[in-house]
Order: sequence, then structure tokens, then C-alpha cells
Amino acid sequence: MKKFKGIMMMGFVLLTVTLSKPVMAMELSSFTDVPDFAVVIGDSMYTLDYANNLNNVGLINDAVVKNKGDIFIKTDDSGWIKNSNSTQVNKDSVNISTIKYNNGQAIVASVPATSNVTKIQIDPTITKTGTNTATFTYKILDQNGLDITKTIPASDIYGSVSVGSTIVVDPTTGIGTITFNSSADISTPIVITLVNKNGVTGSSAPSKVSLFSINGNITKTGINTSTFDYTILDQKGVDITKTIPASQLSAIASVSSTIALDPLTSKGTITYNNPNDIDTSIIVTLTDKTTGVTLSLVMVSHAPVNEARKVSRIIMNSTKLATLSDGTGYASYSIYDQYGNDVTNSSLGANVIFTSNIGQVQTNKGLLKITANAGIDLSRLSTVIINGFDSVSKVTTNVTLTVAHQVKS
Repeated sequence: MKKFKGIMMMGFVLLTVTLSKPVMAMELSSFTDVPDFAVVIGDSMYTLDYANNLNNVGLINDAVVKNKGDIFIKTDDSGWIKNSNSTQVNKDSVNISTIKYNNGQAIVASVPATSNVTKIQIDPTITKTGTNTATFTYKILDQNGLDITKTIPASDIYGSVSVGSTIVVDPTTGIGTITFNSSADISTPIVITLVNKNGVTGSSAPSKVSLFSINGNITKTGINTSTFDYTILDQKGVDITKTIPASQLSAIASVSSTIALDPLTSKGTITYNNPNDIDTSIIVTLTDKTTGVTLSLVMVSHAPVNEARKVSRIIMNSTKLATLSDGTGYASYSIYDQYGNDVTNSSLGANVIFTSNIGQVQTNKGLLKITANAGIDLSRLSTVIINGFDSVSKVTTNVTLTVAHQVKS
């Protein structure tokens, strides 16, 4: 076996052997990935054909000089020849994972089969980088939940945005760049979608709409226009209003009019076809086209104020108690004064106390949260009772809500 001892510290020559494997471009995962008669010098590997090319002698000589350990030559599938003493050693004598270079080139991590791409995660937050450009971050995970973003080439990923634009992804950084067709679109809520060539899809679309809340206090902005505030919560109780595009929602009124929703400001604008309707009470209905969640609310017209305001009505807008996975329940309510003004978020509204037969009640901006008492499981209840009481005007309300059980996806 001494014929393999062809590498010396100075001016070595490798014997020409006809058997060799093609140059490898990917990372080495095991001993069998190393071609027969390949030479390992430190963290570098050289195939037989490469080492016998006189143009590469200088590079290999440098590797020999810099190497602090021994040099190994793979004989066959049985093991290595240790160059210093020409002895044969077993295949485990060289740690394959330490080999970082193949024929002078950095070894690229092997690209997993695209079938191993199991999930694509997209951060919905975008960062503006120009008048019509923005960036976002993404991750590609395999079936074990490991981040394999850097191993999936950009050519395997197709990207799209809910407005006219193009997407370019950079696997080395996990950053995608959006170039909008119109500079105006960069300020609109968008949904980013990435698809790998085998069809695995990821989207920046937010969690599903679980609950609406509408502030019934209409603000006149013109002879035939008025505005109102609305809020959207997901199944975790998080405000996702700004992430739900207006195109995903249906907004209609009980009078002839059009309603335009602006997620960025959380406002709806009503344009009345008949200006006389602006002083009448109307019903506004919001519906999420994806989940079917809906809410209808009476929008009360304003009246002149002649006396100190007080709570006149406490209204539960919800007919069902939306339950979340953490065991809490949510419902929407509104409070009006004697002039029909929505005072839910005013000091008058703050005086109203809500109680329930099954737990503690907290209120915030027209949303009522119930936390069940110890030993009570909301998922096992069909109805709950909610009471409202204003200590000043003595106005009360008593409502029984149907429990809408959490739907597990």
C-alpha cells in the first residue's frame, strides 16, 4: 500500500490512477461522499484529477505547509492511508464534517430535496427602503422545523403581493425586496405570498378575524359624508385592524349609501346618496368575507344638547360570546346618552359596571372581556348572562349571550 504515499512536505507527486469520482459541489455528509483516492489536508479535500493537474501544485503545496496535522488519502470504502507512516487507518480517522473546501472551493451546504420544504414563514412587517421599495424577512423550515432558508435558491421561490409589484428574495439573508408598481401602494396594507416550486406556500396574512367592534358615534365630515371608528380582533384578542385589507370586508348601510373602510386609520367613511339621510339613524353591517364573522350596529344621529348628558342606553352589540383558546370570552357593547351620542369611550361610559354570572368582567373601548371563575370551563357552557348598570342614571341591561366555542383548525 506504500504506493499511495505520494504526498511529501516538498514537491510531492500523486500517482495517476484511472479511478476517480466527479468533483463534488455539495457538503460531505459521510465517508462515502469522499471520492476514492481523494486527498484530505486539514480542512481541504482534493480529488485525484485536480491534484495531478500541474496548474494546482502551488495551491496544494500551500495547504501542505499550513497543515498542522497529518495528511490522509482515501484508498477505497475500507478506510484511509495515513501519509506520515503509510499505515492504513479506519474510515473514522478523519472527521468528514471538518472538510470545508473541495478543490480550493468552499463546499456549499447541500440543498434538501424540495419535498423537505414544509413551511414558509413571512413576517408581515415591511420596512420602507425607497419611494416604491420595501423589505421583509422570511424563513423556510423543513419537516423537523429547522431553518433551511439559506439552502433554498431564489430560483425555487415565487413571490407575489396583493398589490401590483415584484418580489426578489435573498436566501443568504432571508430578506425579500418588494418593488411596488405604484409608490402609493407602499403605504397600503398588503399580503405577501411566497411559494416554492413544489407548491409549499407561506403568507403574511394575519390571524383570522374573530370579532368586530364599531363605535356608533357618527362624525359628520360634509354635507353627505360622515365617519365612524371600527376595530377588528383576531382569535387571540389582538387588534389586527390595520392588517385586514378593505377588500376582505363587506360594509353596507341600511340607507342608500356607500362605505369605504381605511385599515390604516381604522375608520369607515359613509357617503350618503341622499344628504337628508345623514341626520337619521342607520344600521351599519361589517362582514369578513373569509370567516363570515359579522356585526351590525345602529348608528344614531346626533341631536342638540340641552341638558347635562347621562347614560340612556346600554346595548350589547354581540349576540354571541366569542371564546378564545385561553379560556376568555369577548363581546361588543355600546353606551349612548339621552341624545343618541355614543359615549362608550367617554367618562360617562366608564361609569357603567358590567357583571356576569360566570366570571369577572373587564371593559375596554367597547369590548367586554370575561374571565371565567375557577372551576368554570367556558367551552362547556352554552350561554352566559351579562348585566350592565350605570350608578348615575340607574340604567341597566341584562343580556343572555350564546357561547361561540373556539373552532380548532
